[in-house]
Amino acid sequence: MKALRIGFSVALAGATLPWLFATAALACSPPFEEPTIRALGPAQVVVVGTIGERVQEGRLFHVKRSYNGGVTASRIVIAFKEGEPVGDCSYTVRTGAALIIAPYREPDGRLSADLSTLQADPASDAGRKYIAEATALFGPGVVPVTDSFPADSPTADDPTRTADVRLLIALLVVGVALLFAVVALIGRRRQRDDSGKA
Repeated sequence: MKALRIGFSVALAGATLPWLFATAALACSPPFEEPTIRALGPAQVVVVGTIGERVQEGRLFHVKRSYNGGVTASRIVIAFKEGEPVGDCSYTVRTGAALIIAPYREPDGRLSADLSTLQADPASDAGRKYIAEATALFGPGVVPVTDSFPADSPTADDPTRTADVRLLIALLVVGVALLFAVVALIGRRRQRDDSGKA
């Protein structure tokens, strides 16, 4: 009887453990079919360019050619899901990397990308194939001429941004302290005047 319970426990553990470990891998599995731009739909954003520096909302993406999705700016922001690839679709993103990418458009209009996003180096076989497909679907694309992202916008890791906030807080503290000191002096003066009249 004891051997039966041990055998049952081992069989149950053997059936359960692979399933538990597989759930992390299933969270961001690659598509079973080769991804295509056509499958993403007629409103899909497709751009070619290079990954830029970090900004608060994600990363700048320097657009060299836009095939679809109404992108007219030479610099856009894409919220890449950066991090160690641990099954949650995070991946390593490198500044300066060239990409053809079809980022997701979130309901609020922001663009995002993760490991499962259709993307490739434009010089690779997959990248050339995606560019040919985008050209066949949407025409030759356009080279953006406007820049919707201000050149002087601070990036997320810009030290001057933190210094500006610290300076503002310091000035605010000094101003409140001076106001408190003036109110205290006026209060003492009134107290002296009142005691002198009595």
